[in-house]
Order: sequence, then structure tokens, then C-alpha cells
Amino acid sequence: MRAPPVDSSRVISPPQSLAKFLRRVWREQAEAHHKLAPHTVHGLRVALRRSRSLAEGYSTLDSHPDWRQLRKAARRLQRGLAELRDAQVMARWVRRLGLTDGAAGAALAASLRRDGRNARRRARSALADFPRKRWKRWRRCLPQRAARFATGPASFAAPALQRAADAAALERRWRKAGSRIAAHRLRIAVKRFRYTVESFLPEQYAAWERDLKHMQDCLGEIHDFDVLRGRIVQLAKKESLSRKRLHTWMGRIDSARKQRVECYRKAVSVNAKAAKRGKRAPVLWDRWRQEIELLSTINFPTINPPKYEGASE
Repeated sequence: MRAPPVDSSRVISPPQSLAKFLRRVWREQAEAHHKLAPHTVHGLRVALRRSRSLAEGYSTLDSHPDWRQLRKAARRLQRGLAELRDAQVMARWVRRLGLTDGAAGAALAASLRRDGRNARRRARSALADFPRKRWKRWRRCLPQRAARFATGPASFAAPALQRAADAAALERRWRKAGSRIAAHRLRIAVKRFRYTVESFLPEQYAAWERDLKHMQDCLGEIHDFDVLRGRIVQLAKKESLSRKRLHTWMGRIDSARKQRVECYRKAVSVNAKAAKRGKRAPVLWDRWRQEIELLSTINFPTINPPKYEGASE
């Protein structure tokens, strides 16, 4: 299947992307202070991840300490919101999978409410510690600093290629072992690859976005089911849950998980028929690695980023 044509109007330079996500973190963090709604928490964590990815990439070109400080601030807030995000996602899956009936359902709901209350306290503490004054300065200065580096796609081909290789290796391990730990590691690797491509190879990302997002969504839901399964096993040790009810719940979770595993394998396979027969079929990782390798051998015209207004350093 050929990639759809790239819409050049969607392609923005890395400095523009940096400015965009720094602004988004600023806006979403202020909104989260008023309401820790699921969409706000998710949006803030996404913007923090994108900001971290961009700061990590630019820190390979520039030793200025602001890049490291931005990464630390983003990581600290992201971790502070992680438990709340997990609690919100678990509550959603409990409703969607119908794990609400009887005494067992009431016990699970009460357990998730307790988790949510504790997670909200930690999230509010992390939000209160967020360095808004420094972030405001970074919003002005770092996009300008990034724009000084006249870099094309070839400059970031090496880290993108490494992350593609890491993800491909972890996928092979997951296909062989099928373990929850392997699935979790693959999910993180795919996420890191996607953010690197989105941040620094915008034309490639415009062509690959749909497949990458689909793969990441499948792996994310696999991870959700693994976390939910572990949560229910924990609860079963503390509460006297019916074995019949527990078996029914686990069956629903396992069935939904298997569907997402198959969804991922279809999404990543270039030749779905060969994959179905159990053969080693070409996967998108092979194609993407070949395309990234070509970037380092081509002299691209440099993207001319716009001039950013604001105080200079």
C-alpha cells in the first residue's frame, strides 16, 4: 500500500513545532489547575512529551543548559500526572468492558475511586511545582535559539534510524516472547520513534502519520488491558471476589487484548496475507528504515524557519 501524498501545508519546521508545543503546555497547564478532566490531562501530557522530544533533539546540536532544564521540568510534571491518567483510563475501560455488575463491580469501582483521589492530590502538587516563569522565558527564547540551526532532514536521520532499529528489534522480541513486558517496551519505543519523526522529519511524518498513530493506539490499548488485568488481580487478593466473576472479567480483557494484538500486526504488515500464514513478511519498519537511510545521502534544501519575536538571551 502506497503512502498518501504529502500535504505540504501540514509540514512545519522543527522550530515552529517547538513554539507550538511550548505554547500548548502553557495553556493546558493553566487549564488543568482549574479542572483535571481526562481530555485536559491527556492533552497536557501529550504536549509535554512533544516538548521533551524536541528538547532532546536540539540538545544534541546545542549544549545550552535550557534544553536539559526544559526536559527535566516536562518529565517531572508528566510523571506527576501519570497515576491520574492511568486511573482515568482504567475507569473508562471498566465501563466499556462491562466490569461493573454485582459486589465485585462495586468493589472495583470503589478501588478506582480511591486511586483517583490519591492521584488527584499528586497531580495538583506537581502542577503547583511547575515553573511557569521559566517556561514563559523558554517560550520566547528557545524557538529563536532553535531557528539558528540551519538543519535539514539529514541532520536528524541518525537518531531516527536508531529509534526505528530499536523498535524493530523490540517488535521481534515481542513476537517471539509475547510477554506483557515486551509489549510495554515496544509501546515506548514506537512512541519515541513517532515523536522523533514528528519533531524533526516533518515531511516523512506527514506520510507516515496514519500508520504510526494506528500502531501506537493498538499498543496503548494493549498496555491498558495489561494494567487493568493487574489491577483486578491485586483487588482479588484483597477482596473476596467470585471466581466465576473473575474468570468472566479476565476473559473479556483477554479477548479485547487479542483483538488489539491482531490490529497491530495488520497495521505494521506490508503483506498482510503472508503475515496471516505465519511467514516473515515485510513490515513497515523495513520500509521506514530504508527511507530514513536515504535521507543521510541526499542534500535537502534547508527549511527556512520564520523569525520569532520576543526577548533575546
